[in-house]
Amino acid sequence: MDEQQILKQLDRIKEIPTLPTIVFELNKYLQDPDTSIKTVCDTIEKDQAITLKILKLVNSAFYGFKSKISDLRNAIVLLGYNAVRNAIVSLSVISSFSNRVALMDFNITQFWKHSLAVAVTSKNIAQLSKKESPDNCFVGGLLHDIGKVIMAQYFHDLFETVWTTLQNEHISFYEAEQKKLSTDHTRIGSHLASKWQLPGGLVDAIRWHHEFQPESKHANFVRNIYLANFIVNSYDYDQELRLDLSKMHPEVVKFMMDMMEDVGDWYAGLTGEIEAAYGFFLESDL
Repeated sequence: MDEQQILKQLDRIKEIPTLPTIVFELNKYLQDPDTSIKTVCDTIEKDQAITLKILKLVNSAFYGFKSKISDLRNAIVLLGYNAVRNAIVSLSVISSFSNRVALMDFNITQFWKHSLAVAVTSKNIAQLSKKESPDNCFVGGLLHDIGKVIMAQYFHDLFETVWTTLQNEHISFYEAEQKKLSTDHTRIGSHLASKWQLPGGLVDAIRWHHEFQPESKHANFVRNIYLANFIVNSYDYDQELRLDLSKMHPEVVKFMMDMMEDVGDWYAGLTGEIEAAYGFFLESDL
């Protein structure tokens, strides 16, 4: 099956989860600086489950606010519209895909742990570089590998081919895709992101998180996700975090060197925030 056939089949799958309507309404409001907090509150409160999750999030260790926040208006003031919208996207995607994949020995919890580690790392890179929204970079990191879940759930034969190859040949998922398939999880994931009407930067970050494209319209954003994914993957193989810079795009190497003296020390400092993200986003009752 070639790439176009795979993407056409993806378009025909009816049961692929969609984002809540609230996300599309909030996207519209975010484009209007005159939108009132009351309008945003009223929109979110239409879905009580999401309202409770936002309140739970703002009171969780992930944000670490000292006093308890008990109403949605205060939560929105503290977090901001963009962070609230992104939190709803994050919670919705994780809950939609967390119990739906059971294939080979693919571990969905480990998948989301990796994605959350990349999300937190992306967010902190954005805070250091001051070139992109940290909240947007969190979502980019969280969703960068979403194509793997789609493949595991809806394209079993393709996934099993890749999974068997990576285990037999001790190579990465992406390398196995390049050897065996006409497409890969970056193309499948970015296609889904387009269907979800996510911003262009997110679509590009999902598409290019293994192959940085400096000429991309959203190059700053994509570079954050690419670097975060590279750091987290490297740490998974070597906790001393001795990065193989020859495997990283030279422009990203320069970007990293300009920001950090010691990437290992810097990443070690994110441990608490990553654990807090696991604690909140992977709670079973979400």
